[in-house]
Amino acid sequence: MDRRVARTKKNIYYAFFQLVQTKAIDDITVSELARTADIDRKTFYLHYQTVQDVFLEFKQMIHDRLMEILAEAERRGNENQAKLDAGEALERAEDVAPFDFIYFYDSLNVIMMDNMAFFEKLSKDTTFMFLKNDFKNVLKQALMDYYKDWEGWSSDYQASLYSEFVSAGAISLWTDWLHHKQVPLERFRDTAIEVLRDAWKMGAK
Repeated sequence: MDRRVARTKKNIYYAFFQLVQTKAIDDITVSELARTADIDRKTFYLHYQTVQDVFLEFKQMIHDRLMEILAEAERRGNENQAKLDAGEALERAEDVAPFDFIYFYDSLNVIMMDNMAFFEKLSKDTTFMFLKNDFKNVLKQALMDYYKDWEGWSSDYQASLYSEFVSAGAISLWTDWLHHKQVPLERFRDTAIEVLRDAWKMGAK
């Protein structure tokens, strides 16, 4: 993507997140969004047709990135498992094989940190819980899409429930930390990795 286009879209995203903190998505006008993003309507229409299109593209972008993260975490996990099988000692072996939870969580962490102000707002304002739910649903859908052919599921319903459990837990852990910040981020990270790893393995039994 051209840098100028990427910068324009980033400004539109930020403007959208700023506006959605004070009103419903359906109440945001193109003129209002363009003005907040410091662009004109013509520039907006070069990229989108409606305000809803901005949010839909954002969710698709996150979904695609999560699919890449899951694939890489599995690749790393298999590679680490092969090393363990060959007798090599790995630090935090339980967290990196046969699925690299450290990479998975740190990558998810990057997504959350890139949108820190937005998610921090969500963690403190229950009025906008529906947006937090949307992000959770993106992660849930990515899990279901990536593991749709996994033989471990007894049914599509089990896959849906398990994906809901893991995704809701991951997002809730994050929003709870953003709201309370009872421990340093590094300690929260390590504990969250353990929790998600145990939850993941619980479903894989």
